[in-house]
Amino acid sequence: MSEMNCPKGHGAMVEKKVEKSVPFKGITVKVIEDAFVCPVCGLSAGTVQSAGKVQNALSEAYRQQVGLLSGEDLRRLRKGKGMTQADLAEAMGVGVASIKRWETGSIQTKSMDQALRQHLMTNAIESHVNGNRDISIPRILLVLTAFESALKRSILKENDKMLFAGKYLFYADMMAKKRLGRSMTGAAYARLPFGPQLNNYNDLLDEIRKADIFEAEALTDQELEIIDQIAKTFPKDRMVYDASHKEPAWLETKTGAPVLYTWADRLVAKID
Repeated sequence: MSEMNCPKGHGAMVEKKVEKSVPFKGITVKVIEDAFVCPVCGLSAGTVQSAGKVQNALSEAYRQQVGLLSGEDLRRLRKGKGMTQADLAEAMGVGVASIKRWETGSIQTKSMDQALRQHLMTNAIESHVNGNRDISIPRILLVLTAFESALKRSILKENDKMLFAGKYLFYADMMAKKRLGRSMTGAAYARLPFGPQLNNYNDLLDEIRKADIFEAEALTDQELEIIDQIAKTFPKDRMVYDASHKEPAWLETKTGAPVLYTWADRLVAKID
């Protein structure tokens, strides 16, 4: 750092590390900043060089305070599993640029943090929760887009919280698990009062709408056939909604509990 004089005329300022409490994303975060401090009046001033470091420190402190993996956590866990940034990006169905940003200070969402933990902190995919596949947000969008093509109408609508789209997705994942041995998207589901729904769907809505569909693994012919059959079985939103409420997966699961893929073999809807 270069020298700095007190703007109030007290002479040379002293270089110190200063703790600051900064409002950030709705909470107060404490960070350590390299700054010049006047020994006479106590005035503190940062520098252009320290500004970037402070921003990164804010991001890291925020992630620690709200329970998200830090950039250092991500690098350590990824390297511990012998994965490159490209390996992790491919496994998660996101771009390498996203991994780089999260490792260097960008703050991931809570749902993406869960996905990162799933890939970096578990030894195997939770088959009963995710259907033998790691979750892929871009693939969720791809499947919903395929449904819109098959149904010839929109199902991913603004402000509807995927009330009906979530049911089509539920049947796609469960049927794929039943017939093909694994789900289409790796999504986890929960038993909610209005039917089976994506777990933590509120956190996922914006991510799904903003996902890059071209990052998703292409759908196979068998998967497209399942989507087409579901669309023909339930051409109207209310039909798929009502059917989901008759499934043992929903009827026999407690509200708020995970809807496991073990129910796939007990689907009662006739889809063929």
